[in-house]
Amino acid sequence: MIQLTASGVRIVKDGEWAAQQQEFAQRHCVLLEGFLGESILRHVPWLLESSEFFPREDFDHAGRAFAKELTMRRSDVLPRAFFCLLNQPALREAVAELTGCEEPIRSFGGRCFAHLSGSGHFDSWHSDCKDGRRCALSIDLCEKPFAGGAFQIRDRKTREVLQTLGGSRFGGAHLFRIHGSLEHRILPVRGAAPRYRYAGWFRSRGSYREVLEESPVPAPAQGRTANGKDPA
Repeated sequence: MIQLTASGVRIVKDGEWAAQQQEFAQRHCVLLEGFLGESILRHVPWLLESSEFFPREDFDHAGRAFAKELTMRRSDVLPRAFFCLLNQPALREAVAELTGCEEPIRSFGGRCFAHLSGSGHFDSWHSDCKDGRRCALSIDLCEKPFAGGAFQIRDRKTREVLQTLGGSRFGGAHLFRIHGSLEHRILPVRGAAPRYRYAGWFRSRGSYREVLEESPVPAPAQGRTANGKDPA
C-alpha cells in the first residue's frame, strides 16, 4: 500500500487502502506492513551498530518527565536519510489522504531512538498535541525480535484503549492520529534485545527546511553504542 524504497515511494490505492482509511477513522491507528523496502532495510542494522546513542528525556508543561530513552543526533546518517525519505511530497499527500487530514501536511520531523530493558527507559501516556502535529509514524528498526515494548493508543477522556500493537516487525510501521482527545504510550521492554524505532510527526505547520534547521539533540561527553554499551 505505502512503501519507501531507495528510489522513492510506492503507493497502491486498492481495497486494502480503503480498509485502512476506515480503520484509521475508527481506531485512529493503522499498521503498515513492509513499510521499508529491502533497498533501505539492508542498510539499517550496520548503521544502528555503528552509531552512538545519548540519554534523552521529555517533560510536560508541569516539568514532569513522561519519557526517557536513548537517541541519536539528528545529524547522523540514519536520521538524515529518514528525514529526506519521509518529506517526499507524494508521501505527505498520501498520508493526509489516508488519515483524512483536512489541512495539507507540510513537513515531517522525527528521531531515531532505543528503549533497553533495565535502563529505566519509559514512555507514559501523553498526547504530543502541539506544533501543528496531525499524525505520527513509528518505524520498526529491530532486526532481532524484542520482548514487551507494545504501543498503545487510548481515548483520553474514557481511557478506553483503542489499539495495542506488540511484537517486532522489522521494516514495518504504524501510523496514528495526534489529537487532544487521544493519548499514547510504549510499554516497558523486557529481555536482552533493545527496541529500536525511527518515529516522528507529520505537521501542518512549518516547511521541511524549518524542521531540518531544528537544533540537534545535545550530546554529553560520551554516548553509548546501539547495543547499549559504552564505546571503547
